[in-house]
Amino acid sequence: MIRKSYTFVNDLWNEAEASKLDPVGRLVYRSNKLGADRRITNTGGGNTSSKITEEDPLAVESVEVLWVKGSGGDLRTATRENFSSLYQSKLVDLQRLYARRTDQGLKSPAEDDMVAMYHHCTFGLNPRASSIDTPLHSFIPAKHVDHMHPNAIIAFAASSHCRDITREIFGDEMDYVP
Repeated sequence: MIRKSYTFVNDLWNEAEASKLDPVGRLVYRSNKLGADRRITNTGGGNTSSKITEEDPLAVESVEVLWVKGSGGDLRTATRENFSSLYQSKLVDLQRLYARRTDQGLKSPAEDDMVAMYHHCTFGLNPRASSIDTPLHSFIPAKHVDHMHPNAIIAFAASSHCRDITREIFGDEMDYVP
């Protein structure tokens, strides 16, 4: 693998360390490395996730599970216990359920009801409360999602021309989600 050289952030990834870890361990490792650089995310900010194939203990078959950093905590110090685990297929069912609601929208009863439904999607009896950003991680088709909260990005994301600025700075490498 060819490693890029970065000017403004540190590449803290160590493949020798990461290769010894199981998939959830690699997610925790990635989260800790991203959280360690305050230029990438602020204290307590950001969420990371991975869609991992696990064996369903009841059906004894492989299922896709979304592991996502739960509410609270800091990426820099997160452990496995800070991640919720949810059946990806049930999260997709929530998307369909939400689509049928007539009271959709930001800060709507439909949105609040969806958060309460996360408990029905829990995999492995995991008690960690899911993040409010869980749908973002579930519905983006990527296997790994890093949703950071760097102050520099927040500055232009909160501007009146945020979509244009995002495209100008990052081109097609990043997208702006309203």
